[in-house]
Amino acid sequence: MSTRSFLILIRREIWEHRSLVWVPYVSATLTMVAALVGSSILGSIQTNIDGDWRSAEQIGESFFFKALATDVATQSKLMSIWISAIGLPVIFVTSIVLYFYLIDSLYVERKERSILFWKSLPVSDAATVMSKVVTALVAIPIWVWLVSLVMGLLTFAIVALKVSGTLLAPLANFHLGAWLVTQLTLLQNLFIAGLWYAPLAGWLLLISVWAKRAPFLWAISPGFVALFEEIVFDTNYVIRLISFRLTHYLEEVSVVWDNKGGTSIEASINAVQNAYSRLSAAPLLGELHLYTGLLAAAALILAAIRLRRWRDDT
Repeated sequence: MSTRSFLILIRREIWEHRSLVWVPYVSATLTMVAALVGSSILGSIQTNIDGDWRSAEQIGESFFFKALATDVATQSKLMSIWISAIGLPVIFVTSIVLYFYLIDSLYVERKERSILFWKSLPVSDAATVMSKVVTALVAIPIWVWLVSLVMGLLTFAIVALKVSGTLLAPLANFHLGAWLVTQLTLLQNLFIAGLWYAPLAGWLLLISVWAKRAPFLWAISPGFVALFEEIVFDTNYVIRLISFRLTHYLEEVSVVWDNKGGTSIEASINAVQNAYSRLSAAPLLGELHLYTGLLAAAALILAAIRLRRWRDDT
């Protein structure tokens, strides 16, 4: 199949499942509205640093932001951290939509008998299934990245206007180089996330093409297997495997603000550095679990392709 024909299949997926495009856009819009409305309700940000009521933590933060005004390196890292975090709601909501897209994509075409039409076209089962994989793991993540990029810039502008002239003004300094690096890191993270969660996508597609009804219940059946294992054998191997696949990526890129060193300027700067160092998911590329997962994904997708060849109806 030519590249042009394959791209047409991806366009077909987006055309049939418009929520894949609109949900990230709506989520980003709501996030920006929340930032705008929230800042309007709160009004100008004011910081009182003269009263005796200040705690040691508040005093430390005050001195930290004063030092931040001349520390360009820390400014850029702090900007990268919150630019990365601002897109999390969009990613979270889109992930839910992708879950239901994958579990329905092959099931619905059998349920509605549209599979009979698509099979009449000169398009192979492999190309059809792979177009769904690429849509979920490549095309939509790129769209989410683009939406988050624009949303991040607009939200940054909103926040910058609100903190201008306050103690938090250093947060409003835009660093083009750091922003570009952050965007490349986010794009890389979405690509690695696609590789890490490829086995989940393969499983959902297999269930979608196999289940005669209630594919959602069949998709979560490993959870029932894990419960059975714990009750009967008093072990938890299955649930540990599932939990590891679902959460390890999130643990790798989680930004932990560790300021246990105290309220000093040095401790706060170290906290920024530690959080910044966890923005990238690149260390996952060195883990064997990523590649064993890809082998499992390949097997599941291949099974889905072969099942689609004869599973024409429900």
